[in-house]
Amino acid sequence: MRRVRLWRIVLPIFCSWAVLVILLTVIESGHNDSAIQSFGDAAWYSLVTLTTVGYGDKYPVTIGGKAIGAVFLIGSLGVLGVLVYKVSERISEIRESRRMGYNGTDFERHVLILGWDDFARSVTRQVIDANQRVVIVTDNKDDVDMIHEQYPKDSVFVVFANLRDLALLEKAGIRRAGRVFPNLESDPDKLIAILNIKKEYPKTQFVVALDNPDLKDTFRAAGVTFVLSRNEIAAKMVASYIFEPDVAEYETDLLASAKETSEYDIQQYRVVEGNPFLDEPYGTAFKKLKDLYNVVLIGITKNKSGKRELVKLPKDDVPIELGDYLLMIVNGHTEQVISAMFKTAEGVL
Repeated sequence: MRRVRLWRIVLPIFCSWAVLVILLTVIESGHNDSAIQSFGDAAWYSLVTLTTVGYGDKYPVTIGGKAIGAVFLIGSLGVLGVLVYKVSERISEIRESRRMGYNGTDFERHVLILGWDDFARSVTRQVIDANQRVVIVTDNKDDVDMIHEQYPKDSVFVVFANLRDLALLEKAGIRRAGRVFPNLESDPDKLIAILNIKKEYPKTQFVVALDNPDLKDTFRAAGVTFVLSRNEIAAKMVASYIFEPDVAEYETDLLASAKETSEYDIQQYRVVEGNPFLDEPYGTAFKKLKDLYNVVLIGITKNKSGKRELVKLPKDDVPIELGDYLLMIVNGHTEQVISAMFKTAEGVL
């Protein structure tokens, strides 16, 4: 359809050009002093005139020829204007495409957030502070510029898209994402999005924060491994502040990222080859980490047949195996030391 519309514009212009060139040839070829003696001469003159090159090797000498030449001269302004407009338009399209995230991202093991609001903003800040990358998909254009201005490009990538458009999720690197966080308006919207994504990307792992805690089992049945309730967390924190304010302050600190050397954070590190505690018992690792680095090892996550199993405060003889995750309380200073010693960054990799 677009090709038909294009020919409707191009064909009349081409026919008009051909008629003018033929007329110019007929008028000028009968004059002995004219340099335009053939159709090729006339066509060449028209082209160098329309493109504003103007070599001056061919030019009309008759009144009729000059009149046709004037048409070509005026037409050259239009050609130049169209070329400038098309180039500018293309540059704008490329910039807009890049700004909207349509060129895609090369992020890997990133957190993919569907939907943007204050809660997503808080999650993004915590993820960035943990040195992880984030891709945000939003259906509000106003959010795009704000996200670009607020976060570094090497940490956050944003895609403007309908949140139900699975094709554009490819631009967000959903196949390479470590976790997907559906941050939609309602719990049913989150469930529908998860089921649709699961059809196309069955290996996707989701983290969901529910408004209604009664739906936890429903989401787990849909294949969501990590389900938490916003209301439960908020209620527990409020209760702690009422009855145990000191404990609540400590809990708040541990839930935040440790950016300063005096701040503490609960972190997890995957056990890879070269980890000094590989094949060591939990008790040995606990003692060495506490004595040497003032780090408290509080648990191990083990992979059992592809499923994660959290062991809280294990017995001293529990072995630390390849692929386990060590959970520990770390401050801002020792985080870098631990990452270097464990040969891996903090987080789920």
